Amino acid sequence: MNSKILIAGEGGQGVQTIAKILIKAAYDSGKKVGYLPNFGVEQRGGVSLAYIQISDSEIVFPKFDKADFAIILARRAVKRIEKNITQKTKIMFDNSILKESELSDFRVEKIAIPASRMAKEKLIPRVFNTIILGALAEELGFINEKDLKKSLLDHIAPKIKERHEIKHFNLAGLDLGRKTIRDISGR
Repeated sequence: MNSKILIAGEGGQGVQTIAKILIKAAYDSGKKVGYLPNFGVEQRGGVSLAYIQISDSEIVFPKFDKADFAIILARRAVKRIEKNITQKTKIMFDNSILKESELSDFRVEKIAIPASRMAKEKLIPRVFNTIILGALAEELGFINEKDLKKSLLDHIAPKIKERHEIKHFNLAGLDLGRKTIRDISGR
């Protein structure tokens, strides 16, 4: 097994945060991991990409041309990753940010997750990326849930010290993302 995952969004959306939490959880679940961040010079608003590989065997080079999974969180990112999409790529996108019609050039399986809307309505807006993380982990199916939660909590520990309720909202976001995929797929 070797999964090539490309997360694409804008700076400030937590693209690299999702990637770091995911690869730590995968590593703790016994997988080999590769991660290559790629982002524009702008800290907020520039296109941010994360190339992730999760494998049972050694990973020679972290960057890849063709993604198995593409997570798209911003309109501007679509053009940047179109060369990485094949007929076998599965796209997950936040349909409260992007319309499916904006991805109509890609004739592949698409999973729409209204993460931004769910975060605003059920939790707090800043955890939309945690909802995406939970959905991605559930879709991948090989990330241990305990390892994912530990990786998330380790990553946000400084924020939890400042505001304890952050722990609750992020864990709830993770669970909401996982549940959304189970509901969509009928698991």
